Amino acid sequence: MSKQNVLRSAAFLTFSGIIAKTVDFLFRAYYSKQLGSEGMGILSLVFSFHGLILTFATGGLGVAVSKTLSSLYAKKDYTAINRTMNCAIFSVLLLSLGAISAVCLFSENIATSFLKEPRAARSIIYLSPSILFMSISYCIKGYFYASRKVLIPASSEFLEQFVKITATTFLLKRFLPSGIPHGCEAVFLGISLGEFSSCLYLSLFYAKFRRKPEIVASQTAVFSPLMKIALPAMTASLMGSFLRMNESVLIVSALKKSGLSHTAALKSYGSLYGMVMPLVVFPLTLLSSCLTLLVPEISRADGMKSRLRLKTLISRIMRFAALGGFLTCTVLVIFSSELSSLVYSAPHLSHSIKTIAYLSPVMFIDSVCCGILGGLGKQTKLLVFSLSDNIFRLSSIFILVPHFGEKALFFTVIFSNLLTASLTLSTVIKSTKTRFELSGWFLKHLAATFFTFCISAIFLPFFLTQTPLEVVFAIIFTILLYLFSSTLFSKNLRSDISWLLGRMFLGH
Repeated sequence: MSKQNVLRSAAFLTFSGIIAKTVDFLFRAYYSKQLGSEGMGILSLVFSFHGLILTFATGGLGVAVSKTLSSLYAKKDYTAINRTMNCAIFSVLLLSLGAISAVCLFSENIATSFLKEPRAARSIIYLSPSILFMSISYCIKGYFYASRKVLIPASSEFLEQFVKITATTFLLKRFLPSGIPHGCEAVFLGISLGEFSSCLYLSLFYAKFRRKPEIVASQTAVFSPLMKIALPAMTASLMGSFLRMNESVLIVSALKKSGLSHTAALKSYGSLYGMVMPLVVFPLTLLSSCLTLLVPEISRADGMKSRLRLKTLISRIMRFAALGGFLTCTVLVIFSSELSSLVYSAPHLSHSIKTIAYLSPVMFIDSVCCGILGGLGKQTKLLVFSLSDNIFRLSSIFILVPHFGEKALFFTVIFSNLLTASLTLSTVIKSTKTRFELSGWFLKHLAATFFTFCISAIFLPFFLTQTPLEVVFAIIFTILLYLFSSTLFSKNLRSDISWLLGRMFLGH
């Protein structure tokens, strides 16, 4: 496949990922309204445990399959490709079925002893089948990515979303009247059905496109290369997932020690981590899709030992991150009240959204720096930074939250993001010897933000911003105003956008 086609495939994956994540966020907003803060608290607790078990079940094999098969496709060793897939699928089947059996047998103990939420027991059971379906899907997606058939895994995400939304909407109407915990069960059962449909879809296409084994047996070892990539990835992910699960449980426990009842603590946790953070981080998840285009460029420039090209590329990426971060901050701060009412029907979240929104530039810079370090092969440093951040958060929650309550929780989130961003940014600058552009990465975008705030204060009263359509038009107006002012203050922006579009569509 030509370089241009590879880039176009990556562009297609980027846009399909953006659409899928947007649909997922909108659906999350829908069931957040239905379940409220308490329900989102239960959901977040179960998701934290689910992430841990899923990491164990997949064993890092999704990434390992894609990387291993890419090298085998280059050699056209199709027998080894089939053996690799058989090995990977058998491994995830074994791990997943073992994990599901353990979860179903000990669901009550897990909910009571680990999550400290007995009402989550049945939710854990309803979500557990998704572990098997997701594990198999990861391996098959790795196969299609390696063979450059990106349309199949991309379309599977849309099927999954359709089935999940349809099933969950139907089940919520049946389950929710019986209580919030049953509403959570409906959401998890809908997720499992969505993952099943995606897994079945991918499996049918895999059976269709899977090449027949060659008569001459391949002598290429397949298990060792898989494990060489999968085990370190699984170990790092397991550590992170375990710490995140403990953080979720500790937050509720610490809030209770601060004087809140169990229900109030769960609502506070659900509001921040189940509603506010997903809204603020949503634009960041869209950026992560775009990073799939840029990280290979970083790896290529680093491999060619082209320092000038690498520095130019990083400067451009950082300017894009600053653009996205300050734009997100501007929109969320200006429309915090409207968005809290429109998205969640919870006006009381406005202040929390505005507080966390100021971190958007920091979050964008940190995310981009993590992508750059990944492209440079600095995974060990990323692991150290992640573990350091997790330890800080756990310590801060354990020591401060029982004494200062929700204020300490916001302090933890803010300082944690500042800490990790400073570590990753300094490492990128040091590793690549890239110059820190105070003007291009910060001051010009700050000026554009200030300009947008001033003009919006004059013109936004003409938008009543009471109905959803009025809010959307007002947000679009603000975004265009910010982009215009950014172009006005930064002459590099036009060339950067032209360069990115060229990479995506023209292969330049």
